[in-house]
Amino acid sequence: MGYIVPNDLLTEHECPLAVIKCVDFRFRESDQEFVEKHLGYKNFDLYAWPGSAKDVLKNNGFKVSFSEKIVAVSKNLHHVKKLLLLWHWDCGAYGGSNNFSSAQEEEAVYQKDLRTVRDMLMPDVPADLEIVMAYSKAVPQGLDYTILE
Repeated sequence: MGYIVPNDLLTEHECPLAVIKCVDFRFRESDQEFVEKHLGYKNFDLYAWPGSAKDVLKNNGFKVSFSEKIVAVSKNLHHVKKLLLLWHWDCGAYGGSNNFSSAQEEEAVYQKDLRTVRDMLMPDVPADLEIVMAYSKAVPQGLDYTILE
């Protein structure tokens, strides 16, 4: 027999949130804590991709495929109400923090790209799917998460 993990959610088929985040292992636990404790979502659909949804900026097949999956699975099957686009500092898809002249420049690029990705996805997802944007950056105490308006 294999390793059995109790799971009382197997009969559930709805969750309120879908998250797309980077695959970077350094942020997995902190991202989970941010979504659960700060945003209040214990259960959510998770899409992990190198660079999060940065590839949407290329306006290629990734954007189309990602939008279709969000609508078909998360929206239509799991009835999500929100999509969280989650970026992090020192992202390898951007060349890491050393690729920027300052932490302020890195933060400005992330904010601009998050808003651009949101705007690019909006026409391809249902109007009632709210897109939320957030990113994390290093501070002496750990990771500081900022939600963009």
